[in-house]
Amino acid sequence: MPPAILITPGDAAGIGPEVALKAAAHLAARYPLSLVGPAWLWEHAARYTRIAMPGPRISSAALDALPPVEIVHGSVNAALGRVAMESIRAAVAACAQGTAAALVTAPLTKAGIHAAGYHEAGQTDFLAALTQTPRHAMMLSCDCMRVVLVTHHQALRSVADAISHDAIFEKILLCHETGRRLRLPHIRIAVAALNPHASEAGAFGDEEQRVIAPAIAAARAQGIDATGPHVPDAVFRSAVHGDYDFVVAMYHDQGLIPLKLLGFESSVNTTLGLPVVRTAPGHGSAYDIAGRNCANPAPMIAAIRMAADLAGVDAGQ
Repeated sequence: MPPAILITPGDAAGIGPEVALKAAAHLAARYPLSLVGPAWLWEHAARYTRIAMPGPRISSAALDALPPVEIVHGSVNAALGRVAMESIRAAVAACAQGTAAALVTAPLTKAGIHAAGYHEAGQTDFLAALTQTPRHAMMLSCDCMRVVLVTHHQALRSVADAISHDAIFEKILLCHETGRRLRLPHIRIAVAALNPHASEAGAFGDEEQRVIAPAIAAARAQGIDATGPHVPDAVFRSAVHGDYDFVVAMYHDQGLIPLKLLGFESSVNTTLGLPVVRTAPGHGSAYDIAGRNCANPAPMIAAIRMAADLAGVDAGQ
């Protein structure tokens, strides 16, 4: 049997287990899939979704030692935050051992993991720490574009100080490596400016000339087709029209507002640079609809398909 694509539950007080089960039921005939986490959590989701748990289940000593928790939908619970993170730890271990091909993480709630004592900003930083990967990036993609972020979960007032030549250059390289992994014929990377109108030659800031343009030039010197700094309010339209394969955005909302506007139902979060393949649906835990069995699994389905593409798992295996 080929190595499985592993699915972690995320925050069980949200829609994570629900969309995971729905997506797994949709794709189980096409890909080898395994759920990660304690049986009681998945059994709870199976009861209210009326979906049988597909395939084998992966656990660990740390997970098995956690007692069952009453799941109250829409309520932050530190114990469920611990389950979510320890499920990721178990999945990464399976991937490192070669018994799993990729990891797909259902959404969690940062308040829950912080209440459980984890200090990382979220799953991406936790994965980077587990795999000792300092060089990584968040890529959000949908049917019409791929966006890679230079900075992500931080206050907007801190972004200008956080972008650097090395950070931008690193993200461009990760885009290029990902394009090769996806077997794109010509990898075209657009780098967005930080300031309106790309600063108009310094009229609205100097980050374009001082930081962004030199990083693009360094990438081009290595034979990478990177261009910019592009005017932020126009570059995404060009990407949607097929002019670029990736857009490197300077901050979270610069890149994700256009992407989620145009492709929320197919949005996928991929962590670039890790030694394991990791994807996730591009949305949160949706406490407002948790437990109602009405969550749309389309982004989770897209995340599993992206993981399969990156890991080289052929449909129908």
